[in-house]
Amino acid sequence: ISLPAISARAQLLRQGDYGAGVTVAIYQYDDTRSKPFPLVSTLRATVSTPEEEIDQISRTFGAEEVRFRHVRSVGLREGETFTDSQPMNGQPLVWTIVPRLVTRGDITFDLSVRYGDKVLLEVKSVTVNSNETALLRGGQGSFGVSEFQGPNGPEKAPATRALLLTVTPVIQNTTALRNKASDLSRPTDQFGSKVVLDRSDIFVMPSLTSRVPLVFAPGSQVRGSITLEGIVTPEGRVTNVRVLDSPDPALNPKAVEAFRQYRFTPAQLNGRPTYATYRETIVPGKSLL
Repeated sequence: ISLPAISARAQLLRQGDYGAGVTVAIYQYDDTRSKPFPLVSTLRATVSTPEEEIDQISRTFGAEEVRFRHVRSVGLREGETFTDSQPMNGQPLVWTIVPRLVTRGDITFDLSVRYGDKVLLEVKSVTVNSNETALLRGGQGSFGVSEFQGPNGPEKAPATRALLLTVTPVIQNTTALRNKASDLSRPTDQFGSKVVLDRSDIFVMPSLTSRVPLVFAPGSQVRGSITLEGIVTPEGRVTNVRVLDSPDPALNPKAVEAFRQYRFTPAQLNGRPTYATYRETIVPGKSLL
């Protein structure tokens, strides 16, 4: 893209003040048994569930043993950096996304993924249209999980797998953005009251170190996702859990129970552990650890 073109698109942003609601989904797959495909691709259709996305990835690109791991939706302004950390097999899988340019019709972003000390994926200036999905292929790591039939039923074990990641943006006016970084986590006091930050304050959101998956009995037809929010203490525990969105109120007690068992590296405010909110979206039975 030429500099005049970038300037024109940046001017469009100033006139319209656009941001993007970005959904990032993380998958694993067996690259040793899969057909080769590009580092960056576009899915033919944007879908609403991980199961549908897995089916499309498998059929379109010949990816084998695709398994869903995690999903996060966040509302971002142009130039706003967002980092998320998810525990997988005892180590953090950390991804960072930066929307470098946001226009009425698309975003251009940089994205990197690390697992422990290893870089699994690093791309720059990827452009994807609003309401389309980019598929990014990463390297191998020991973050994977294998599933097999044990003597007492289905079992799981750590495994080396390759990374797949999808990015689906929805362009919006910044005033309409949901799940902004400040919505996902913000500093509080021990009672949950908001702490007002000065410009010089540095806040780092909690980092998840241990998750309890929400799993139902085999054969249960559970669809959709549950969004919860709690307060992470300076000791890394979760209190004051509440359900923000749920497809079925009957699922809520199990979701709250699972969320209360999450463990975190606590948030920091100016280098010191602090209370902070943390918002999580759970897809029942689909998070593999």
